[in-house]
Amino acid sequence: MPVETIVSLGVAIAALIFTALSFRRTSHVDTAADATERANMTADIRYIRSSVDDIKLENKSIQKDMINMRERLVSVEQDVKSAHSRIDDIIGKEG
Repeated sequence: MPVETIVSLGVAIAALIFTALSFRRTSHVDTAADATERANMTADIRYIRSSVDDIKLENKSIQKDMINMRERLVSVEQDVKSAHSRIDDIIGKEG
């Protein structure tokens, strides 16, 4: 077998080995990048979930405040109605 053929086969085999090693390394890097991306997405989802929970709690608090204000408004309206009635009685007696 000629020397050129042996050298050509050696170079071809070396190229195949380097290609396989490079592919394997790239595969590991891609896997690590995917894992990092998934971890970041998971952290973002947890943050969003936490924010939504905070908004829900705040909304419940606002609803309670609105109910409280509605009850107080009804009481104030009754007091005003009573005051108007007394004022009308006073004006009626004086007039």
